[in-house]
Amino acid sequence: MILLLPLLLTTACVRLLARVLVPRGVDRAAHWDSWPAAAAAGMAMVYLNTAATHFIEPQRSGLIAIVPGFLPRPELLVTLTGIIELVLAVALLIPRTRRPAAWASVLLLLALFPANVVAAAGVDHPAAPSTPMLPRALLQLVLIGFSAAAALRRRRVSPPAAD
Repeated sequence: MILLLPLLLTTACVRLLARVLVPRGVDRAAHWDSWPAAAAAGMAMVYLNTAATHFIEPQRSGLIAIVPGFLPRPELLVTLTGIIELVLAVALLIPRTRRPAAWASVLLLLALFPANVVAAAGVDHPAAPSTPMLPRALLQLVLIGFSAAAALRRRRVSPPAAD
């Protein structure tokens, strides 16, 4: 649930800053002047936070412990998902790659859900995440929702018709 903090704070700050900077003529801020772009920035921050845990002990060992038993080479899978999260974080911040990265984020979150089920059931590792299933599932839904929102196209406002 701690991931809600970077998600919501980053999304709100990016949206607010863009709304302040765009009218002041800061052209680069225009890429961030939409809720989908702000949601992408929020998800990028989430992925930067979660990716770090894939490479730092004892969190890494805790993540390895929650990889479902039917999957081979849990250490490699944790490393790969950490790399994927880093790539997604960067891709979500680039306007040209934002939409495909957002859909890839949705797919990644769905693919990682079995590890959440294992974690909620409990594993014998002190660094393994231990959040109960309902809060885990709700957080996953929020993250999926923000990822899907980041994939939305920016609404273009048409200029008024000339008479």
